[in-house]
Amino acid sequence: MYRGEIAGLRGHLAPEHAVDVLDAGGRRLGRGFYNPRTSLACRILARGDEVVDVALFRRRLEAALSFRRSAGLLAGAYRLCWSEADGLPGLVLDRYADTTVLQCGTLGMARRAGWAAEALDALFPGGAVLRSDDATAARIEGFEPERAWLRAPRPEAPAAPGPAELPPGPTPPEARGSTAPDASPPPVIEREIAEGGCRFRVRVGGGQKTGFYLDQRENRLLVAAHAAGRRVLDAFCYTGAFACQALRAGADRALLVDSSAEALMLARENLDLNGSAGRAELREGNAFDVLRALHSGGERFGLAVVDPPPFTRRKDAIEAAARGYKDINLRALRLVERGGLLATFSCSHHVTPALFEEICRAAAGDAGVATRIRAVLGQSGDHPVLLNVPETRYLTGLLLEVL
Repeated sequence: MYRGEIAGLRGHLAPEHAVDVLDAGGRRLGRGFYNPRTSLACRILARGDEVVDVALFRRRLEAALSFRRSAGLLAGAYRLCWSEADGLPGLVLDRYADTTVLQCGTLGMARRAGWAAEALDALFPGGAVLRSDDATAARIEGFEPERAWLRAPRPEAPAAPGPAELPPGPTPPEARGSTAPDASPPPVIEREIAEGGCRFRVRVGGGQKTGFYLDQRENRLLVAAHAAGRRVLDAFCYTGAFACQALRAGADRALLVDSSAEALMLARENLDLNGSAGRAELREGNAFDVLRALHSGGERFGLAVVDPPPFTRRKDAIEAAARGYKDINLRALRLVERGGLLATFSCSHHVTPALFEEICRAAAGDAGVATRIRAVLGQSGDHPVLLNVPETRYLTGLLLEVL
């Protein structure tokens, strides 16, 4: 509910307590967390008379796990909870083997992170839980982002229990039942995950997202199916997952581009892990500049992937973001040989699929190339989209063929 939709307030409203939401006639519509600081002032967690407590958190997470299991979405790494899409607005839970990364994006959820940790304990007895909040959301919502263990990891934890989600064993006594963060700074924990025949090392809770781009899992496999015999460009490569999948699927060579030396170091580790390092080149630099230099040098690729970070998180900056997306797609299309493919993405949820298609159409026109849409792409199924909450759809993409 937006602040302007609220006609009046009664009683003491604390962020950690769910407030009753009433219509004009006094009928209870539901309960939610209230934050007067933000324009989106109330996030509904329950309808009617349903109580907001730890039992509700447990029911929501049980339902989220059941949905993913029935849809065949469980794997060594997957998203267990996607905010409003799983009935817990402001909460993101990503599973990496035996470890869950818990990320709070609202003030109310930050105050009730302990409930989420308790519910996780029931689902995955003894599993580690690392709280690693979204700093941007914390600044907007008005809370200090935390990075600390809510459930300590076991020594020498297994690399991956697999999609069956086998419980990893007993919780250390000092961590059992605790919802308070560990006082010591959390160490970097590495987990090895499997995806479509590739293996990846993930620094859990570190880097971008919660350590890995789980939302691109299905797209990586789809794009890799077109990679055989092609030279691949992976722009904004992060830890190289698109390139690793393409090389495993038979790509001749791959060029990985990222502005982060640390990300490229992890990409090198993943290439080594999958036996592909000898067919890959890593280049550090701004992707806009690198793509311009590649075009000037007459370079061409049979398959290009452009997966940039969000160019805007604000609705009032869509025009500037659109210019950025058009520019990077223009440069990428000029590098794709005839008959080649471009997989291009936007993770700015204010950039709708229709707008993104319009941006790419304009980029193709300026590049002087004809393109055909081979596939419309989106986020993986473990990041479900609610029809009545369009904000749950944030990743949009196209697989384009240059004619």
